[in-house]
Amino acid sequence: MTIEFWPKHMLPPYPPRKPKRPPKHRKPRRPKQPVPVGKAQQMLSSAIILGDHELACWLDGAAVCGKPEAIDEFRKRLDSVMQPLA
Repeated sequence: MTIEFWPKHMLPPYPPRKPKRPPKHRKPRRPKQPVPVGKAQQMLSSAIILGDHELACWLDGAAVCGKPEAIDEFRKRLDSVMQPLA
């Protein structure tokens, strides 16, 4: 048995390739408003852990919905986080 190597110009052409899919658009980082209090607290916790000042600023201006007591508690926590460092 022998192995034959044919020159490229003697080989049959390759079938045409499928066109590439267009790139997908990235999901927006911020959720739709109003944000429930529980989701806002989770986002604030992640902003604290990651040190993400932009996310905390976005939460400061976001519309938060839920029970008034929970919203007040969230706002107090947010205010304590947004205090400037000494």
